[in-house]
Amino acid sequence: MSIPTVGSGSSPVRPRQAVLLLFGVLLAAALLSGGCAGKNPYPTGSFERAVFFAEQGKDLEAVGAFESFVRHNPTDSLAAEAQYRKAMVYMETHEYPLAAVEFQILRKDYPTSPLVEDALFEEGKAYLFQVGRVERDLTGAYEARLHFLNFSQEYPGSEHMDEVVGYMQDISDLMVRKRLEQVKVYGQLKRYSAVALVLDDVLREEAGSSLIPRVMWERALAAERLDDPDTAADMYEKLIQQYPDSEYRQWAAEALRKLDEQDSDDSDT
Repeated sequence: MSIPTVGSGSSPVRPRQAVLLLFGVLLAAALLSGGCAGKNPYPTGSFERAVFFAEQGKDLEAVGAFESFVRHNPTDSLAAEAQYRKAMVYMETHEYPLAAVEFQILRKDYPTSPLVEDALFEEGKAYLFQVGRVERDLTGAYEARLHFLNFSQEYPGSEHMDEVVGYMQDISDLMVRKRLEQVKVYGQLKRYSAVALVLDDVLREEAGSSLIPRVMWERALAAERLDDPDTAADMYEKLIQQYPDSEYRQWAAEALRKLDEQDSDDSDT
């Protein structure tokens, strides 16, 4: 092979040109690799592909990939986890009805999976989180309550129990707020017997609510309006004894004092 010389048909590649050429090749390679960085490097249908999408925040792609993995690998050791992760993507995107269904599928198709406990817990949250403001339908809250009660019976020693207790109180508070809206309407209509009936139901059914002091206060006021001082006094006394830190305690003590004075005056006459 002859070496090119000055005046021959081909020109030699100068050192500077070679450096520029190499730089161009490296730049093109860098741009190409940068453009592929956001692409999923894992094969279609693999568990890793679904996880990659989920970690990248590509929720729709993650759901599709997890579903594809479970459908094609229903007996794989990672199938239950894929089903759980799919449901959790729905939770993170606030698609709570869809999440509840996916958790149900996991419990049905993989009953021996260690993820069943977490799935049962998360399913209860999905029902609860469907509930919006007080004015909306509380069906989800009722479902969540029954679900958490079932969870408490099946997993009494679960690490989730503290959260379950908290959610149960939230549900109870939600129920009470709904009933207090009814009480407000009845009060405006001066239907105090209806007010008393509703509040008695609340005291019987929602004892775990943090709003019970308010309910007792309202019930005592209703009793006074119904000219039933004995019930009013009994309610004030219970409020004072059972909820000493409540903001209603001082008001109840003052109201009870007035009832006692009134009773004393009546006795004198």
